[in-house]
Amino acid sequence: MPNLPSNPESYDAIVFGGGLAGSILAEQLIARGLEILLVDNANRSQCSRVAAGLINPIGGKRLKRVWMADELIPFATSYYQKLESQHGTRLFHPRPLHRYFSNPDEAKLWTKRLQEKGYAESTTALPEQQSYPCDSHGGFAIPKAGYLDTNSLLELIHSQLTNENHLLSSTFHYNEIEASESPIYFRGRRAKVAIFAEGHLATGNPHFEFIPYKPAKGIIARIRLTQAPEANSPILLKGKFLVPRHDGTLQIGATYNWDDPNDTPDEEGIAELAEFLDREFGADSWEFEEIRAGVRPATAGAYPVVGPHPNNSRIIAFNGFGSKGSMQIPYFSAALADFLQNGKSLQPEVLPSRFIKKETKRAKRWLATNVAKDAVLQRLKAGDTAIDATAGNGHDTQWLAEQVGKAGHVFAYDIQEQAIKTTRTRLEKHGLSQQATLFQAGHENLLVTIPSELHGKISAIVFNLGFLPGGDEKLITLPKTTLSALDQSIQLLQTGGILSVTLYPSHPGASDEVDQVLAWLNGLSTDEFEIRIERHPTGNQKSPYPFFVIRK
Repeated sequence: MPNLPSNPESYDAIVFGGGLAGSILAEQLIARGLEILLVDNANRSQCSRVAAGLINPIGGKRLKRVWMADELIPFATSYYQKLESQHGTRLFHPRPLHRYFSNPDEAKLWTKRLQEKGYAESTTALPEQQSYPCDSHGGFAIPKAGYLDTNSLLELIHSQLTNENHLLSSTFHYNEIEASESPIYFRGRRAKVAIFAEGHLATGNPHFEFIPYKPAKGIIARIRLTQAPEANSPILLKGKFLVPRHDGTLQIGATYNWDDPNDTPDEEGIAELAEFLDREFGADSWEFEEIRAGVRPATAGAYPVVGPHPNNSRIIAFNGFGSKGSMQIPYFSAALADFLQNGKSLQPEVLPSRFIKKETKRAKRWLATNVAKDAVLQRLKAGDTAIDATAGNGHDTQWLAEQVGKAGHVFAYDIQEQAIKTTRTRLEKHGLSQQATLFQAGHENLLVTIPSELHGKISAIVFNLGFLPGGDEKLITLPKTTLSALDQSIQLLQTGGILSVTLYPSHPGASDEVDQVLAWLNGLSTDEFEIRIERHPTGNQKSPYPFFVIRK
């Protein structure tokens, strides 16, 4: 342990990193009466000061609602407005957002999205009077969007922390932090916990080496347009965003560069923005005024990283917010404060421990059917609707019915009378008959037998190809009907729904079906579906194995 003064300064927490995450967290902890020190070198990372600060519940090429948007956005806007009221400074600027489709496929996808919960409620049609000449494929409007003035917020919080002696403007090194015992020590100061909010620089944090951060450089520019929109005009989003800001400037962005994590604008990114402006506004109608770059602290996955190290509760991560920091940080700052003060649990989706592979004392025997079952159960919940496309002896029908419960339902299919009888007996034995409908019919009849109101709303569909275990091995599933059933299945799946298909390469007569099914699988669009094949871990080519298709 380093040499310490006789009376070291004492804190509840030392926060390392003073970007948007660390600053908002420090402000919230201090507001709750905790003694906090924020350590920051503003010159080491520019991401928070470059960021556009967009607040938008629907993002990405897949037009997906942001995870927890209904909780995150009201919490964030309320927090920013509270700061505005306290300090008399405008921080959050509400703006409608006009999302224009880049191609006809996006328009088709949006038609599907409108059938899902939460999309129609938070959007409207574009107004007839357009602010931008970008409406070639249509689009939609988000009335309750906006942006955070990140620079004003950082200046406000840092000024407050400086006045109250809570800010140390300094570079730090990880070897200066002694965290093996309680309390932790840093340059003669001690604290109950160390919180790391250092943004993309966390890739060098030895305490959290197991977290797969994926820093992404983004370029944002200030431009001048010949026919500039009014300062309070809607935000434009069409692959790139254009933000008419409160100060009369126009901000455009952003690019993604995963290979060059520094704050220097790269030529390819600049050219990408220029190409967008030329295409949408005309080559002679704009010019760059300022070009800046920052590195987003993104992670592998959609969730931030919030919570203690799995083996050392004195060190805590508060990072990985990526491009959604303005929406997510206030909420998770409050959640972490509740954890530190009251021991309230954090959501498992954000904990650092999610990246640690759990070791088991005894290796579990690898069975294709178990792998398929585990994958489906991760996505299937009570009240859902599922399909067992090959009922067989009813094992899959049973666990599907158990998972969806009395509020859900399972439809099961088999062409053999004996299979349906066996399945019905199994369900009756376990008290599951009321939540299942059995069809003695081929699975190529899915669309005509599943009620039309459930089309596009099925959570899980399970196939076990081959023959009925214990039955006539000459009665096997056939490529023609199987492929028809698979085509119908992906039409029935809801967003996030899973199709599980277990193949049996060694079964008599199965090779032709396996080849045709795999060809079908390879023909699916990776823009619409996530595809995963789980072959036997030993590489045994004759072993059964499942594949999964998940609708994005």
